[in-house]
Amino acid sequence: MKKILIIFFITLSLLSCKSAKNIDDYDTARISSLSVNVERMLKNNVPFAAYMTILKSEKSDTVSEDIDFEELKEKVFDKIKNLYETAEEDNDYYVAEYIVSSLKKINMQNLIAPRKSLNNILLNNIEKDFNEKNYFTAMKNFILYMRKARPTDDLLIKYADLAVEINNNYYLYMILEELNKRKIGVDQKYIDAVKKSDSPQEMIKGTVTVWVNKGIKVQYGMGMPDRVIGSGFFIDPRGYLITNYHVIESEVNPEYEGYSRLYIRLSDSIGTRVPAKVIGWDPMFDIALLKTEYIPEYIFSPSESVRFQIGDRIYAIGSPGGLENTLTSGIISSKSRRFLQMGEAMQVDVPINPGNSGGPLLNLNGELVGVVFAGIAQFEGVNFAIPSHWITDIVPALYRGGEVFHSLIGSVMFEKNGSIEIIYNLPGEAADKAGLKKGDIIRSINGEKVSGVIEAQKVLMSLKNDTVVDIDYSREGITDNVLLALGTRKQKTFDIALRRDTMKNLVLPLFGMEIEPFGNYLFSERYIINNIYEGSIGDEIGLSVNDPLAVKGWKFSLKERYALLRIEVKKRKAGFMQSNIQLMTSIDSNNLL
Repeated sequence: MKKILIIFFITLSLLSCKSAKNIDDYDTARISSLSVNVERMLKNNVPFAAYMTILKSEKSDTVSEDIDFEELKEKVFDKIKNLYETAEEDNDYYVAEYIVSSLKKINMQNLIAPRKSLNNILLNNIEKDFNEKNYFTAMKNFILYMRKARPTDDLLIKYADLAVEINNNYYLYMILEELNKRKIGVDQKYIDAVKKSDSPQEMIKGTVTVWVNKGIKVQYGMGMPDRVIGSGFFIDPRGYLITNYHVIESEVNPEYEGYSRLYIRLSDSIGTRVPAKVIGWDPMFDIALLKTEYIPEYIFSPSESVRFQIGDRIYAIGSPGGLENTLTSGIISSKSRRFLQMGEAMQVDVPINPGNSGGPLLNLNGELVGVVFAGIAQFEGVNFAIPSHWITDIVPALYRGGEVFHSLIGSVMFEKNGSIEIIYNLPGEAADKAGLKKGDIIRSINGEKVSGVIEAQKVLMSLKNDTVVDIDYSREGITDNVLLALGTRKQKTFDIALRRDTMKNLVLPLFGMEIEPFGNYLFSERYIINNIYEGSIGDEIGLSVNDPLAVKGWKFSLKERYALLRIEVKKRKAGFMQSNIQLMTSIDSNNLL
C-alpha cells in the first residue's frame, strides 16, 4: 500500500511539472516578474496594455511587494509621450488619435501637451498622402476630416478633382453634397463624372493576371511547372493593385521555404510578364496590395457604400485558368455568409474558376461591389466575394506595409435574440485580464451599441490594437462597465487557447457544448453535458443537456487547422442508446472578437 501511495504522489508531481511547462507567459505573477512583462510590452509598442497590467497587479496579492509600481508607470508614461511626439512630428493621425482617445479613457489627458490639434494632424496627414500621390488614403481620410471639421471651399474643390481623377464617384458625391449645402455652384464636369458609367471594355484595362512561379514540382514521377494564377485590379495611378492573399502567400509566408517569383500580365499585352512586389497583406480578409512599375489605363475605386441587394445583376472580370480578360455575369445570391474569420462574404452565382481569385466584382453601373476570393468546387454556382465596404477599411493599412493585424478583445461570442454573449475567453487576453466572464452580454464598445458579432467586429476594425476602450456589459441582469486595452488579432489567434487551455474547456468554443466531469473516477474521461448552444455542432448532431459521454480521442492540428473529438455518448433523444461519434471543426472561429 505504501509503495502504491509513493508511485501515486510521484505521478502527481510529474503531472504538475508537465503542466507548469505548458503554462504560457501570460501569467506574469508565476513565470516572470511584472517589470519584465512591462518591458516586453513597451518594446512591442503597447504601453496602454502595460499600464492596464500594472493597475491590475497593484490590486493583486500575488505580486512581490518589492515592485515599484510608480517607477513602472513612469516608464509607461515616457513611452506614451515619445510615441505621441513622434506621431505629431510625422503627422501620423492613426497613432496620434489612438493615444489621445486612450488617455481620455484613463483620465490622463494632461500627460501630453499637444502642439497641434488632432484635426490639424489629420489634415497634414492628408496633405502628406496627397503630395506622395497616395491618393486613395488621402481621399478616404479627407472624407473623415470632412465629418470632423469644416474644410475650406478650395479644399473641397481640390478633393472633388481628386475624386474625379481616381474615379471614385462615391466620395465625389459626398463632396458635392457638402458643396450644395454651402450653396456653392458645382461645375458640370463633376455632375458628368457622377453620372458616368464605364464600359466593361474600359474596366478590363484596369485588370491583370497575377502569376506566382514556384518552380518545378514532382507529380506522377514527372517534373511539372508549379504556379499559382490569380487576378488583380489597379486602385492607384502609381501601379498599386489588389489581389487575394492566398494567391501571393508564398511571397510573404515565413513558413514557405521554396522558390517564389511574382509577376503580373497586363490585359493588353498577352505573354509579357511585369515584375511585381507585395506591399501589404491581410490573411484574415484574404487581401493583398501589390506594386508594379506600370501606369494603369484604368483605376477601380473601392466604396464604403453598401449598394447591393440579393438578386442584383453583377459581373466579374478575371483570368479563369489563365484565360485573360474573361467577363462572366450572374446575381448576388446572399449578402452575408460567415465564410471569413472576420466580417462577412457575399455569395454569388457568377461562374468562377481557379484564376478568378482577386478579380473585381461589379454591378451594372460599373461600381466595384466586391473582390472575388473563393468558390466551392463541388457545387456549381456557389462562389464568394469580399464586399467592397470591408476593403475600404483595410486598404489604408495595406499601404502602411507588411502584415495587417486587427484589434482583439479575446472573447468567443454566441449570438442570440439580438445580443452577443461571451461563451469563452482566450486565456491571458484582454477580456480575461479585464475580468469579463462567460455569460456576460456585451452591449456596447466605446459607446457604439452592438447586437451581433459582425457589427462588433466592424467597430473593432476601426480601432488600433492597444487602444483603451470601455465596454458596457450585463451580468445576471446587472449592467456594468469595464476598461481594457485591445490586444492584437492575428490569423491564428485561437492557437493561444489550444496551447494554454484544457480539452474540457475548449469543447465549448469549438463544438458549442459545456461538459463537466461525471462520477468520482480519478483521471476519468467521463463527462455530462451541462449546456448546448443552439446551432452549434453539438446541437446539430442531436446532443442535449444531461447526455452522458466518454471522451475516446482528442487531437488538433495547428498546421491543418482542425480539432477532432471522438466521443461515446448515450443520447437522451435516442432513448439513451450508446453511439460513437467523431466531431471535427476548424480551429479558426468566426465568432471571435
